[in-house]
Amino acid sequence: MTGSAGQSQPRRFSRITFVSPASLEGPAGRVSCALQDISLKGALVEADGPAPAPGEPCTLSLKLDDGKGEIRMKGRVVHAHGRRVGLQAEELDLESIEHLRRLVEVNLGDEEALHRELAALVAGRG
Repeated sequence: MTGSAGQSQPRRFSRITFVSPASLEGPAGRVSCALQDISLKGALVEADGPAPAPGEPCTLSLKLDDGKGEIRMKGRVVHAHGRRVGLQAEELDLESIEHLRRLVEVNLGDEEALHRELAALVAGRG
């Protein structure tokens, strides 16, 4: 991540590479996309069609492999480069948080790192 002065800033939330079909809904409608990576604070997708523009609200929906769960992340588009769209999470329901927490935990392999990220997420909302 780069700051306004072009300096590199460390990420506070680990990105998990997780390629999966998903959908992205914005003001102009829903578009299919492929999730590229996800974190507790956002996601990167590759849209199959016109996606919301930077600054627009959106909702990412990701069905989990077991068919029993779904992650729904409401947020805003923070950048778009061609078909690649970066989203910043603003709202997750409790079920989505639990699914995402488990996904991050399994992929990080470090429970302490997960707890630090969850604490940072909660502190950022206060």
